[in-house]
Amino acid sequence: MTKDNFLDTNIIFSYSNYLGDDSKEIITKCYLFIKNKNGNFILCGAVLEELSNIVIKRSNIHKAVIKKLKDEKFSFESLLPNRDLPFAKKLYEALKNQDIKKVSEELARERDLSEMHIQKFLKMQIDERVIPIEQINNELVNKIHDIIQNHADCKILASALQLQTQEGRETFFFVTSDGKDLDPNGYDYLKEHFKTNYDKESYKFPELLNLMFTN
Repeated sequence: MTKDNFLDTNIIFSYSNYLGDDSKEIITKCYLFIKNKNGNFILCGAVLEELSNIVIKRSNIHKAVIKKLKDEKFSFESLLPNRDLPFAKKLYEALKNQDIKKVSEELARERDLSEMHIQKFLKMQIDERVIPIEQINNELVNKIHDIIQNHADCKILASALQLQTQEGRETFFFVTSDGKDLDPNGYDYLKEHFKTNYDKESYKFPELLNLMFTN
């Protein structure tokens, strides 16, 4: 039987950044997963929130890189939070010897295409919207946060557990490309942690499908 797919943010964002044969392998995997849709796509409020935050983050990084290209004395720290500095510095190093006007136009084009693809995807591809932000079980989020440090990931995974635990809900895939916090071994460890510490609460985990670890 075909299973439904609860999508993590990175699947949608990677899909939106597909630019053909030159795309990174994981971006291509996410693009093909969505293009070759098999089963319904499920979206939660926490993913919508994180998508919006990622779009803003990317725009700010691009603005900072352009400023640095125009003025080498510009400090990334004056515009970006610490967590975004490595991304900005890496992008700057890759672009610092190129024409500033062309770089600015290309980055703007990439943003426009990506955001257009995101909006089209949200309008055309989502079959079920679940667990608005205000309905997330914060106690469950905190339990997951004991193991997974990224708070946004915890809210998304908590939403997936809430949905999967609902009576009568068939097992679905939790689809991600997160190779850091949601690799298969880490996911198994989280399930064991819940079985050991919260068994009485009878949380059900969806089946993990991590595209970072598929062929």
